[in-house]
Amino acid sequence: MKSFIFASIAILSLFGKNTSTAAPVDVEKRQWDNWGNNGWNQWNNNNQWNNNNQWNNNNQWDNNNQWNNNNQWNNNNQWNNNNQWNNNNQWNNNNQWNQPVQQAPATPAAPQGGQGGGLKFYSQCVNPNEWAMTFDDGPTQFADAILDLLKEKNMKATFFVVGNLYMNTADSNWARIVKRMYNEGHVVGSHTFNHKDLTTLSTDQIKSEMTQLEDAISQAIGKKPAFMRPPYGSGNGNQNVMSTLGSLGYTAAITWNLDSGDWDNKDINYAKQVFSGANGQGSISLNHLQYNGSTKESIIALASAEIDIMLSKGYTPVTMDKCLGLNAYHTSKMKRNSDTDSINNYNFQEITINKKKS
Repeated sequence: MKSFIFASIAILSLFGKNTSTAAPVDVEKRQWDNWGNNGWNQWNNNNQWNNNNQWNNNNQWDNNNQWNNNNQWNNNNQWNNNNQWNNNNQWNNNNQWNQPVQQAPATPAAPQGGQGGGLKFYSQCVNPNEWAMTFDDGPTQFADAILDLLKEKNMKATFFVVGNLYMNTADSNWARIVKRMYNEGHVVGSHTFNHKDLTTLSTDQIKSEMTQLEDAISQAIGKKPAFMRPPYGSGNGNQNVMSTLGSLGYTAAITWNLDSGDWDNKDINYAKQVFSGANGQGSISLNHLQYNGSTKESIIALASAEIDIMLSKGYTPVTMDKCLGLNAYHTSKMKRNSDTDSINNYNFQEITINKKKS
C-alpha cells in the first residue's frame, strides 16, 4: 500500500510540473499589444523594423529604398507603377526600359572668338595632322634664304608681310620678294603696314594700316589678301578691330598654336621641344623672318628643324587657304556711298583683278 501511495504522488507531481522551455503564454502573449497590426512579422525595440528598411502597410516599403504601393518602387532607382522603372535607366511602361538620353554628336570646334562681318579668328587648322608654317614681319634681308630653303624642301608656307618694318614698300626689293613668295606657291597675307597693335587704334587708323598695305600687295601680285595676322595676336573679341577688318573684306584673323619663341630669342632647343609636342591636332606655327639678334644661320637652322620634326610626326604641310578651307584672296574692293567714314556706309563691288605676270 505504501508503494502505491508513493507511486501515485510521484505521478501527480510529474503531471503538475510545466516542462516547456518557452515563456508562459500569459506572460509573453507574443506581445500583440505592442507589435501592432503586423504583430507576428513586426519587431519592436532591438532588431525591430523601423524607419529605414521598415515594413509598412501590406508588406510594402516606404522611405529610402523601401517598398511603396503594391510592391512598387519609387524615387531614384525604385519601382514605380506596376513593377515598372522610371528615372535614369529605369523601367517604364509595360516593363520596358526608358531610352537613355542621347547625346548630340560633338560639333567641330568653332573658330576662336567672335566675328565682325565675315571675319573670324583662327588659331589652328581645321583638319587634324595638317600644319601651316607661317612667317611674320617680312620682307627682310633673310627672306630669300628662307624661300630657297622652302624650295629645297618642297615646302609651301604662308607669309604675313608688313609695309614698314625691316623693309619699306618704297624699296624695290619689297615688291620683288613679295612677288617671289606668291609666284613660288606661298600665300601672302597682311600683318598691317606699321606693325601696330590694332586694339590701340581708332577705326580710321585701323583702316589706314590695312589699306596702305593692301595697295602695296595688290601692286606686287595683283590680288588683295583676305587673311591677316594682327600684330601681337591681339584684337580677338575687340568689336572695333573685328568689325573694321570685316568691313574691309577680311575673312580670317590668324594667330597660332605652336610658337617657336624666336621673337623672344629662345634657342633652337626650345623650338624643337615645342614642335615635338605637337600631337596630331591641326597646327599653325609662328616664325619670323627677322628679330632682334637673329642671323641668317639661326633663322635657317630653326626653320629646317621645324620642317624635319613636323614631317617626322606625320604632318602634312599646307598653306593657309587649305588649312582653313577659305580663299586666301578676294576679288572685292570697298566703295564709299558717302563722304562719311562710318563702317556701315561701305558696300562691296565685285571686280575682277587680273594676275600680273612676274
